[in-house]
Amino acid sequence: MPSENQQSAEDLLQEAKQNRRHTTDVPGQSQDAEPEPEPVDLSAAIADGYAAIDAGEKPSNLTLRDGDLAALFAGLEESDELDQIISAAHDTLDRSGEPDSYTRATALRLLVRVALTEIDPDVIEAAIDGKKQFMASQAAEF
Repeated sequence: MPSENQQSAEDLLQEAKQNRRHTTDVPGQSQDAEPEPEPVDLSAAIADGYAAIDAGEKPSNLTLRDGDLAALFAGLEESDELDQIISAAHDTLDRSGEPDSYTRATALRLLVRVALTEIDPDVIEAAIDGKKQFMASQAAEF
């Protein structure tokens, strides 16, 4: 026959099991789970990105390592076809450019913009809005 202490311990264990089963509101989610964060507006996030770059908290350059693209650009430069690619990107974006400034960096900047415009024009609109928000915040400072 169990002692009174053993019986009390067993009762507490059973009670704890029952409490856990009944206090879980969402299956698979504990009571301590963090609430889902609110979605961040892309334009506002871009404006914050400009501010972080301006403050020196984020770099203004992008780096990518891709041997295939590096070989492609080396070939475009060697065959003097990079200028044609850059001119076509300028035309696609309705921009003007000076042939003296046609570099790999120019090509990459333009080609990323062309790709984003083709994939999701709303992203470019959000970028424009974000830049406007940042510029407005800078103009508002005295």
